[in-house]
Amino acid sequence: MSSFTTSPEFDYYYKACRKGDPEAKAVAVSYSSVGVLADASEVTGLPRDTFEVHQISKAEFEGLLRH
Repeated sequence: MSSFTTSPEFDYYYKACRKGDPEAKAVAVSYSSVGVLADASEVTGLPRDTFEVHQISKAEFEGLLRH
């Protein structure tokens, strides 16, 4: 299996938030810390360095996916 293949069995979940956002509202969520930055940039049209990545729990990840 390639290291680039995503697996639904990852125990790590991430959200990307705008830097300086006191509420740390998620712009994007992903299984990949690098991928979540790319997703946030694509969704907003802003550069990747506009965001910071936070590791989150599985429950928070699943909750954010529902919204």
